[in-house]
Amino acid sequence: MKRALTYPLNYRIGRLAALFAAHSDYDSFSLAKDGVLLNRGKSQQRISYLSIGKGIALEPGFFWDVLAIHLENGEITRIGGIRKKQSKLLQAGLNQTARRYLSEFFQRMVPGIQAASRQARVLFSGNRYIRKAAARQWLKSYGNLAKGMQRKDMQCFLPTDMIQDLEFIRPLMNHGYDAIDRLNESYVARQIETFKDFFDGVESNPLTANQRLACVIDEQHNLVLAGAGTGKTSTMIGRAGYLIKAGHAKPEQILMLAFARKAAEEMDERIKSKLGIETLTVKTFHSLGKHIIAHVEGAAPAIDKMAEDEHLRARFVDQQVQCLLQDEQYKSRVVAYFLYYSFPYRSAFEFKSLGEYNNYILENEIRTLQGELVKSYEECEIANFLYRQGIAYQYEANYQVNTSGPDYRVYQPDFYLPDYGIYIEHFAVNEHNKTPPFIDQQSYLAGMAWKRELHEKHKTRLIETYSYQKQQGVLTQSLEQQLKEAGVAFQPLPGNELLRQLNQFGQVSQLSQLLAQMLGLFKAAGLDIKRLVSLGQQHEDRDRMRAAAFLFEPVYEAYQQHLRDTGTIDFDDMIGRAIEYVEAGQYRSPYSYILVDEFQDISSNRARLVKGLLNQNPDSGLFCVGDDWQSIYRFTGSDVTITKEFEENFGDTAISILDRTFRFNNKIGDVASRFVMQNPTQIAKQIRSHAVIEQAAVSLIKTNSDQVGLNAALSAISGKALENASVLILARFNFRKPDLTQWRRQYPNLKLQFMSVHASKGKEADYVIVLGLEKGKNGFPSEKSTHPALELLLPPAEAFAHAEERRLFYVALTRARHHVYLVCDAEKASVFVRELVDRRYDIRVDEFTGEGFQDKIADIPCRACGTGYMVPRDSQYGSFFGCTQYPLCTHTESACQWCGGGLRETGRFRVCENKRCDYVEPVCPKCGGKMSLRKGPHGQFWGCSNYRKGADFSCNHTEQFIDLKAAKYSSLTHKDYIT
Repeated sequence: MKRALTYPLNYRIGRLAALFAAHSDYDSFSLAKDGVLLNRGKSQQRISYLSIGKGIALEPGFFWDVLAIHLENGEITRIGGIRKKQSKLLQAGLNQTARRYLSEFFQRMVPGIQAASRQARVLFSGNRYIRKAAARQWLKSYGNLAKGMQRKDMQCFLPTDMIQDLEFIRPLMNHGYDAIDRLNESYVARQIETFKDFFDGVESNPLTANQRLACVIDEQHNLVLAGAGTGKTSTMIGRAGYLIKAGHAKPEQILMLAFARKAAEEMDERIKSKLGIETLTVKTFHSLGKHIIAHVEGAAPAIDKMAEDEHLRARFVDQQVQCLLQDEQYKSRVVAYFLYYSFPYRSAFEFKSLGEYNNYILENEIRTLQGELVKSYEECEIANFLYRQGIAYQYEANYQVNTSGPDYRVYQPDFYLPDYGIYIEHFAVNEHNKTPPFIDQQSYLAGMAWKRELHEKHKTRLIETYSYQKQQGVLTQSLEQQLKEAGVAFQPLPGNELLRQLNQFGQVSQLSQLLAQMLGLFKAAGLDIKRLVSLGQQHEDRDRMRAAAFLFEPVYEAYQQHLRDTGTIDFDDMIGRAIEYVEAGQYRSPYSYILVDEFQDISSNRARLVKGLLNQNPDSGLFCVGDDWQSIYRFTGSDVTITKEFEENFGDTAISILDRTFRFNNKIGDVASRFVMQNPTQIAKQIRSHAVIEQAAVSLIKTNSDQVGLNAALSAISGKALENASVLILARFNFRKPDLTQWRRQYPNLKLQFMSVHASKGKEADYVIVLGLEKGKNGFPSEKSTHPALELLLPPAEAFAHAEERRLFYVALTRARHHVYLVCDAEKASVFVRELVDRRYDIRVDEFTGEGFQDKIADIPCRACGTGYMVPRDSQYGSFFGCTQYPLCTHTESACQWCGGGLRETGRFRVCENKRCDYVEPVCPKCGGKMSLRKGPHGQFWGCSNYRKGADFSCNHTEQFIDLKAAKYSSLTHKDYIT
């Protein structure tokens, strides 16, 4: 029997060797269970046996030998200073130990390799798409094999009958998900080729390459981002047909979901006509909920009529409010709501600019109980106090003495009490007589002094209130005291009379509309009143939220009682109860595949229902087609982040993009895509158009008359369109609808139709005309604020300004095949129109000129508020320019004295913007007034136009010389630049 080789388990380098031997980087080495340990001082390096390649070689030296460890990666680790008497024994021992370890290691791997191979041949056979979950589980289960797979000579240690198994799984182990991706790519290519005839003929036109990819890729969760006009419905039909023809699912195992009944019916019809299948389930979310409830409860629930008629629900809520007003407590809460909580209060001192403050006023349209639009919340509170106390007042009535002139406009005190001849002025100052940051304090205080002197001069009674009194909570108390001292009689309106007036002004109806909106969103959110109040308590305007919740609660209870009394449910109950039954396991889903159309419109509760169905079958698949660029229904509860963050919401996801549109041409597509992608949170897509043209296909018509704009657009279309070309007239709001009868008579060769932009989703036409592209609450984008009680119930708002309105404008643009006409009042142009012009989008800006059309978009910014623009106005004193934010911003500037054009400030000069006029006027560096050439006793000089002899506030700045020639040269250069 041959004696086993013995060798030392530890070896220490001698002192002389450490000093003089080559490669003496280590003090010692020793053998561990799985490798060699190299020691140097307190540090230690481990070389695993698995990493050793062709073995340990001996490199002889003159005094000492070197052990060279050749690694798998080609590197060599050398241990010098080995005594010659022991070097061969050490070499042999190390090699023998390493080989024995490798042999035992790979023998232990044999069962794992066999199991991994068996499972891999099932999962990765090429007969199905490999889902990430299956790949992840396989890689995790057999991850311990990966270390050994790195060795090139692994097969030398395995039985010969294992080589085939090894070669099958080795690429998967070594390259992981990359290898699986390659297998999937190969599978998808084969399937596309196998089902080529099907994809060619399933729809009237063959499916595109990307549509075919989307149909075949079979990740557990699939999101197909389908740009406008890219054939999303065809892809849905193709996907369903492919699953059936490939044997992945039977028709009854597929569920197709749509949001609207009409869309579901169209899908069902196309499934039957294109695929010849009758047993595939196509439903709306509501009909699915009804089906689940009927399955569990044994009978289909009765649907309340209000569920399908928003106007009926609004009428019900209004009736309930009117009934509840008979209750004294509810009546007092309604009165308190209108007096104190109709609008959000923000102090003027919170705003840094007049523009910010004006936007706050415009967004909330702060109106008094008498219906007047006022300039501040504090003015509204004063007006409502006077009204509540039965004191007749006039808001901003002209003062009894005409003060208008070249320097001052007509004086209009905030309030006038005609029965007493008393004026009330509310001054925006704090207790230190300081104004808000955006108000010129010197001018404002001068104006206060002028008003006081005016009243004193004409012996009129003036009562003053101040902003700081609102901050201190004593505004109306102080006003009440002053009024009583002035002999004003208080005759408080009875609650019934106040409510009668509120009803007459339509304010109670507006409250009912708010409560009706809250009702739908509240139920969809699955909240209870306690939770609503809790959410309101966390809001910055908690008192207002609590007031709205108290008004809402009895209306909600009455609505729920109505449903109980009639034995009916609404659509929100339908979804909510279906979710309960699915999540509790009372309903078992028979579906292996769920296909969702228009997924960008999904809400959180509908997404929850889908997840519940998927969770019942771990192998089920989800296929969603949508476009985050066309998500426009947040006001109904739709949450675009569910699409944007699809994988975070559902899990492993494959994303496909349908990027070839057959609807609009490339010029429309370029403008629309660039516009919507200004929001960086939108998913980036490059939409390619089938129709390619050279000329711009979006035209801007600048006019303050919809009639003129429509006629211009229709005339242009009629001159080039084919007979019966379709024209879709769109507006943000339905009230902009024109009289189509007139236009149809005038243009009988065109098929005219009007829709709101929301209603046009899914529609298309040869030509599109968009009306109402002005700035404001009813403009486009709409700057109407959403009541914070509704915001509590809606998905979180996006940080990007006008994010959903931007997507809505994209929808408007992409309804057209050939050309889009944008009609806009150039003096009130919305931020969207300004962006198209200022950023030089490829649109036609000057196509329509002449009588009835405007020359250009107002582009001289207001220096006072920063958000308005200066536009031409006329008065008895001549032409001037005023701010588009009037009456909130009263800033004016003089017009060019030569041509009446606008003056643009350039350095210390104002220059006429008219390219044919070279008028220039110097600006006073002290006060911003106009410098005029005057004559004095010592000759000519330049003096400020704001000089007032003997006045307290006057500018006496003068200059002897101003170089107008240089200014004119500079102005010409500037005009060339802006042209």
